[in-house]
Amino acid sequence: MKHEENRPWTFVQSIAKQQRWWVVPIGIGIVGVGFFTVSNLLDLTPPNLEIIGIEKGSTYRGRITLKVSVGDANSGVASLDFMLDDSPQPLAHDQVEAGNISWTLDTTSLSDGSHVVSVVAADTSIFRNKTQQSFEFRVDNSPPQIDVSPESLRAGQGRTLAIFIRVNEPAAQVECNLFGWDFTCYPLGSDTYFRGLIGIGVTHPAKTYPLTLRVVDLVGNTAEEVFQLEVKRTMFQRGGYIALPPAQRKNMMNKAKNRSDNIKRGKAYTRSTKVGMQLWNGTFIEPAVGRLTSSFGKYREYNTGVRRHHLGIDIANSVGTPIYAGNGGIVTLAGRLHLYGKSVVINHGQGVSSSYNHLSKIHVVAEEHVEKGQLIGLMGATGQVTGSHLHWGMVVNGVAVNPREWTERDFSAP
Repeated sequence: MKHEENRPWTFVQSIAKQQRWWVVPIGIGIVGVGFFTVSNLLDLTPPNLEIIGIEKGSTYRGRITLKVSVGDANSGVASLDFMLDDSPQPLAHDQVEAGNISWTLDTTSLSDGSHVVSVVAADTSIFRNKTQQSFEFRVDNSPPQIDVSPESLRAGQGRTLAIFIRVNEPAAQVECNLFGWDFTCYPLGSDTYFRGLIGIGVTHPAKTYPLTLRVVDLVGNTAEEVFQLEVKRTMFQRGGYIALPPAQRKNMMNKAKNRSDNIKRGKAYTRSTKVGMQLWNGTFIEPAVGRLTSSFGKYREYNTGVRRHHLGIDIANSVGTPIYAGNGGIVTLAGRLHLYGKSVVINHGQGVSSSYNHLSKIHVVAEEHVEKGQLIGLMGATGQVTGSHLHWGMVVNGVAVNPREWTERDFSAP
């Protein structure tokens, strides 16, 4: 009877002895799971956290989208928290995929100025290892404020209008629109102080015009303001009769050659040099010694029947008189023209150019950088002339202006 009672246990023991190989893998598995669990719980490594879309110290407007990548290969990620200026933010993310989060911060609800956004990731270990990244940034949702020098709102026919603009914050772009044309204003020593130069034509009607200024700050906020510009009448000399010999009369009336001259000169005047840099320094010098024979803007008549303003200054002297560069710049034309003879055009940057015409010899070449006072040629009587002289001209953004104004005024400040 006792033997019968022990049969089940004996049977089990016998089976266990026969199948003992099961015990080893099961035991290893149990130990492995236990070790894995303990090692995860005792993990000392914080999660990996990567954030793109925001940079420390940068300025933003509108919406900022932060791309957050978080992961922990050991114990896993337990939580991900967003803080704005120490205030918890709901995880109102747009997309969550395998540890990648796209979170949008609307800065229009914040005041302009400094703010701090922080992202904190914690793992599932008993130590709750954390990784935190914080970014101090600035918010700017306000358009810049524009201040214009009073003298920027007055101009005379045949003169250079200098528009001096101050803004209350760094600007990326400043433009003005006058007479239906857009002009770039360039920084003058800082990114909050700008100057635009515009030539006023000798025949431009004297009246009041709208001057529109448009300023874009570094993050894209735009301000646009309209001012009233007064163009005043300039009393130019009138009189003078120029009698050209038959050959020169014929040359003057050759429209095809005149058009070719104007195209070459136009390209030289408007060619961009050094990406908008100012290449001149201070006031200009008069390029030659001699007698003034025709002032700028003088209204003259030719024996061809043509009546027009003289768009330069004529300085007469003997052939071979030295001609000097009025200021620093890059030579954009050095060659012979139909009416202007041997000519040099110097581009001084920011739309300002000077020309030297009717030379007997040219001492510079195209693309050469010249300094103020450098010898560029010799006076002569080439082209359409009645005697040896220099026709000296200035062009500002495509419009001829009085060169003498540039010898009397430094356009660096109001």
